[in-house]
Amino acid sequence: MTIRRAVAVALCVALAAPVRAQAPPSSCGPATGKLALVLAGGGAKGFAHIAVLRTLDSLGIVPDLVVGTSAGALIGALYASGLGVPDVLQGIVGMGLDTLVGRYGAATPPSLGDRRAILAWEGGAQGFALQTNVVREAPLNALMTALYVRGNLIARGDFDRLPIPFRAIAADLRTREQVVLGTGDLAQAVRASASIPIVFRAVREGGRDLVDGGIANNVPIDVARSLGATRIIVSTLRDTSILALRSDDPVTVAAQLVNLLFEQSLPAMRPGELMLQSEVSGLGQLDFSAVTVDKAIAAGNRAADALRADACLPRGRVRPRGTVPPFAAALVRADADADVARVVRVTLGDLGGREVDVPRLQQRLQGLSQVERFRALWLHPVPAPGDSVILAPVARASAVERQLAGAAFDRELGARLWLGRVKGLSGRNAEATEVLEIGQLEQEASAILRRSYDVLRSPWSPLVSSTIRRMQVRDIRDGEEYPTIPTADWNVDVGIERRFSRRSTVALTAFVRQWDEPVFRGSPTAVGARWRMQRLAVGNGAHGWMELEATPRYWRTELAWHIPGRVSDFTVEPSLSAVVGEHLPLQNSAYLGGVDEGFPGFLIQELRGTQSATAALRLAHPLLGPVSWQGVVAGGMLQRGGYGLFRNATAYFGARAGVGITTALGPVLIQYGANDRGRGRFWFRFGDWF
Repeated sequence: MTIRRAVAVALCVALAAPVRAQAPPSSCGPATGKLALVLAGGGAKGFAHIAVLRTLDSLGIVPDLVVGTSAGALIGALYASGLGVPDVLQGIVGMGLDTLVGRYGAATPPSLGDRRAILAWEGGAQGFALQTNVVREAPLNALMTALYVRGNLIARGDFDRLPIPFRAIAADLRTREQVVLGTGDLAQAVRASASIPIVFRAVREGGRDLVDGGIANNVPIDVARSLGATRIIVSTLRDTSILALRSDDPVTVAAQLVNLLFEQSLPAMRPGELMLQSEVSGLGQLDFSAVTVDKAIAAGNRAADALRADACLPRGRVRPRGTVPPFAAALVRADADADVARVVRVTLGDLGGREVDVPRLQQRLQGLSQVERFRALWLHPVPAPGDSVILAPVARASAVERQLAGAAFDRELGARLWLGRVKGLSGRNAEATEVLEIGQLEQEASAILRRSYDVLRSPWSPLVSSTIRRMQVRDIRDGEEYPTIPTADWNVDVGIERRFSRRSTVALTAFVRQWDEPVFRGSPTAVGARWRMQRLAVGNGAHGWMELEATPRYWRTELAWHIPGRVSDFTVEPSLSAVVGEHLPLQNSAYLGGVDEGFPGFLIQELRGTQSATAALRLAHPLLGPVSWQGVVAGGMLQRGGYGLFRNATAYFGARAGVGITTALGPVLIQYGANDRGRGRFWFRFGDWF
């Protein structure tokens, strides 16, 4: 090294320290005092806060207070409860918001099967009201009760008892006034703070209807100051993108509304206050997919670099985790509502008077999602003698009666409408379901009486049902359609049903059936037995059914199973359907591809026989916005008559491709299908077929 270069290096080193030392102490604000962490709202974009929390822990920067709005409250409450940042992320992601929040879809009771409602009305003491939320509320509330139970028990009704004191910001729906929540049930407070209008129902608490705090104060710096904070770290979300508004999509409308409401001027920052801005432009407010979560956290990582460069923040501390107190022997306070107390005792079992095993407790609390009588149940822990905790639970009842409606249209089968009514029978733990289906080719009326399932009762339920159906069977030969063949059915089932989950059941019934159609002369009557296993669609899980039906006159087995999944950007859904039987009534024939969908290239219901089996693979890939490319490849076998399992069956192969459009009223499918018989045909359908 030359002498000149060595002198230059030494001079730089010598000058560097004085330059850092020249920063006036006043720029760091008060040397002592309370350090607050303020987390802004922003829906799915709020996952950026995770990166900020992770950086704080890595630097040993521990706030003395956490104040959060909406998504900031969701994440901040877990952090303040003492959870590690990986556990905070796992907990929020584990809520499954990507499956619980989505396009508008009225929550259909399990007794209505896989029917998709377009409209739903809920009836109670104040009459009927249109259901407008786009989230499955009861499962979400149960998950939140389970997720926040650790902090809830530590707080025992006072959020200052948490390892780090916490405040959630909500808004009064009537006055739009800010409501600072620092007492009560922690899960309920967070749920209120994150109740985005239109998407979530308001939370009733203290005589007020509480909604998302972002409406009143999305970045609650002033709340932190009013609670004595002299130094503040603010994590905000910056989004300069312009939302492409689709007026027919309630989720998009809600997101745009929230963006407008959350646009608020921020108070001037003071010395000792650090603002971190995560650049989340282009991310969806209500898009909780894994891709959005990863992008939001990456944006938070970039913003959190400012924490490393800040020389004013106190470092080297270890965040307190807190200790969960044991349950009191009584578990539930004596003045709690008797029905609510029974639900809690049965849900939690033998935990009274014991140390709390949090994972085990969370697992049991998730069972509250199956309690149909309550829309929400909040634990409200309070202090008990001996530094223990006792519960004073509060519940919000579900609707006494629900009326729902759905509709669809098919190019060949015409328009179809269904109306449903589900009514709970007071004091009998039972519900009555009535459904009317009206279509161009088929009309059906049914009534079902079964026990309302929840954790208080046996999973076994008596089942009584009655069905009347008229069906015009299409008569198609070699592609030419002849006049339809009228048929009629009357059926009564009596038996027992076993529920394994809210959407999985097995039923065994004895039935009496009378029908009228050309295959059997007169109006024959048959007594038989039916076994049915069913799993309804939940998110992207496997769903379908299997049914065995046997009488002295005929026997029939039907299977339909779908396994949706994703491969890269493709939605993939393998499926299998089959019907096998002998001496079948005409309306129960085996149709290749199914009675409602048919086989590519053929008319629907054209390929009819006594046995059929179809394997199909459906693919979808997004193109632009709500438009996607969709296709299906199918192979099948059909046996038109005779005996023996597919002994004289004919094989078919076909494919269908086109576009699908997602709308608020259901999907639109426009496709063209062709098969190995040289036949081709357009296929058009609007709505969820039933």
